[in-house]
Amino acid sequence: SSGINAEYGVLVDVLTSALREATNPHTKGTIAAIAKGLCDNAEPAAVVSHVLPIMTHLSNDPDVFVQTSTVPAFAVMLQRCTGSIGGVREQMDRFISEAVSSDIHPMMCAIIESFTMVLPLCTPDIQRDFLIPRLATIGVSNSTIVNKTKRRDITERLINAYKAILCSYLTPDTIEHYIVPGLQALSADAQEVIPEKQQTVDLMLREIISKTAGGTQHRGGTAFGSKVSGFFKKK
Repeated sequence: SSGINAEYGVLVDVLTSALREATNPHTKGTIAAIAKGLCDNAEPAAVVSHVLPIMTHLSNDPDVFVQTSTVPAFAVMLQRCTGSIGGVREQMDRFISEAVSSDIHPMMCAIIESFTMVLPLCTPDIQRDFLIPRLATIGVSNSTIVNKTKRRDITERLINAYKAILCSYLTPDTIEHYIVPGLQALSADAQEVIPEKQQTVDLMLREIISKTAGGTQHRGGTAFGSKVSGFFKKK
């Protein structure tokens, strides 16, 4: 069995046909949104075999709007297609790198919102090894944004992301190397661009530090700094 019923099979065929004919970016964005619905409901094997090729094609579209429209579907694949997510991780890494290096604000917002949506539903290893480290990387890079409105948008979304993170299972290493330095960076951003939210961030930071041994802040910041540098150097 392909893991996809007749109704979904017809919809995939329609989407594939529409994709061949589509030239308007908003039409392509609609195709991505419908395909994301398939990711939510079809069996993981069917998502990989039938939906992933559609999303991969759209993710390589020259229009940034179309690329951004694929982010939610790729995030759902991280959650549901746990046995076949290598290519999905690589795609999300490419999105993050491009959003940072080219200052693609809508894409970065979509990445954070999508990660926040799927994080509580993902397996602990995907949370620990991918989602949390990437959100921490985004948080550190946020301080380089010159436009304060954009920086505020990212900061607000990261606060929601960390609320979801703190409800997840966290290992001491994850707390030390990603959560604490990520929250420290978020606190500094909040102080500058959204001071009314800094207290919320600092409360989260104090709560997580209270669960770890003394000295975590310093060691975590040092280790994480090298990881962030390495992430962007390899792109």
